Amino acid sequence: MRSNGKGKIIGIIFAVIIVVAIIKYLGLLIIAGGLGYWGYKRYQNAKRENQKSKLAIVLFSLAGIFFLAFIGNLTNVKQQELANKAPTVPAKVEQTSAEPTTVKPEQTSNVVSTSVSKEETASEQPKHIPITLIAGTDGDTFKASIQGKEEKIRLLLVDTPESVKQGTPLQPFAKEASAFTLKQLKHGNLSLELDVSERDKYGRLLGYVWVGDKMLNEMLIEKGYARVAYINPPNVKYVDQFKEIQTTAQKSGIGIWSIENYAQEDGFNQKVAQKVTIEADSLKYDSNAKESKPKVATPKNEVVQSYSESRESSSNVYYKNCSAVRAAGADPIHEGEPGYSRKLDRDGDGVACER
Repeated sequence: MRSNGKGKIIGIIFAVIIVVAIIKYLGLLIIAGGLGYWGYKRYQNAKRENQKSKLAIVLFSLAGIFFLAFIGNLTNVKQQELANKAPTVPAKVEQTSAEPTTVKPEQTSNVVSTSVSKEETASEQPKHIPITLIAGTDGDTFKASIQGKEEKIRLLLVDTPESVKQGTPLQPFAKEASAFTLKQLKHGNLSLELDVSERDKYGRLLGYVWVGDKMLNEMLIEKGYARVAYINPPNVKYVDQFKEIQTTAQKSGIGIWSIENYAQEDGFNQKVAQKVTIEADSLKYDSNAKESKPKVATPKNEVVQSYSESRESSSNVYYKNCSAVRAAGADPIHEGEPGYSRKLDRDGDGVACER
């Protein structure tokens, strides 16, 4: 009877502990402790009577479960407290260095903001790198200085006829394309816009060159001096825009599109180029050639004249060597300018007799 009285008292105390534990922070731990103590007492009583207490085992198991639950709950509470203590970062807008004033408003420097919509807008805005012309090479390649370092730049997504490539004869409209590119670059206020991949296998920088607020890549296609080519993902940012411009140039029949079957998807047809060159050269010696119909597809008469006259004008001035060029005060001579010849341009960079 005495032991039963003590058991009732312990049971009442345990019930009170459970109620308090539910309300308090250490509820699970107190419950685990109470169950453990109760199980221990049952174990001691059974031991004195040389018996096994199944209730003691159950109580110990429950105590363990409540203890593990307490540990898990404690971890969650700590994480919540750390999150609540973390300082709130106010939204702010950081403006990067200002771009040249001639750049289009929609192409200004990136804006970083905690706003998701502003981040998406900023990611679409191109970054322009100021560059300085060093020398022209051909219609789609030139040398420039970027932060004091000389780089060779290749215009993305365009291809102009070859004028300086070894093993390739001078192609129709190559000189015109080179002269146009050099003329635009000499205006200054140049900047380079990169795409995803920055360099090609030759180590040249790939990009879109801006002359003020106009893109040189676009202008070459618009004038009929270049075709859309080398479409290699991921560098395809303006490919759809360029194709639309090319379609307009094709319909107008200007530049390279004035020669039937000359500009093709895989390049410039060398056989057609050779025939056009022969036809253009023959016009210089045959005064009746303009009135006769060519046997092969040739450009419009006025275009052929422009091409031949360009070649003829550059040959009117002749310098024996660079000493003669310097004596005449004409150095350096850029490709396409009077007096330029490949024998004076030993490094083949499009600039003869540079100091």
